[in-house]
Amino acid sequence: MKLFFTAVAALAVIPAVAGNTVLVHMYNFDFSLNPSGGPVEDAVINVGDTVRWILDEGMHNTKSVAGIPEVWESPLFEVPGSTFEHTFMNVGVWWYYCTPHGFDLGNQTAGGMAGTVTVVPEPATCVVLGAGLAILALARRRS
Repeated sequence: MKLFFTAVAALAVIPAVAGNTVLVHMYNFDFSLNPSGGPVEDAVINVGDTVRWILDEGMHNTKSVAGIPEVWESPLFEVPGSTFEHTFMNVGVWWYYCTPHGFDLGNQTAGGMAGTVTVVPEPATCVVLGAGLAILALARRRS
């Protein structure tokens, strides 16, 4: 039982890891991790990470589709270099679109100028939780 309380105490003092920021470019009717001219690529991030959309060219914005737990909408940008950020706290694949050049399909996906952000569990959190569960299982087995 002492091992159980030690494991719980150890898990309680682990500091939260600050999230990373991933840059997504808006240009040429596409969203991409690559700057203008690169192949289109969607973001894959950890829980707690932030996506920063940056306007490279044109007139674009970013808006989440309806019915998902991650909700955001940027202003319509016309000046290159304009940015908007959203920090993701839910695991899943979240669709978004540019309101003048894309559309919400009504089924939590989008078409036209659209993209996705795939949010996966924070790897360090998974390791810590897995270690904590293993310690708890060992403590129960010894009881």
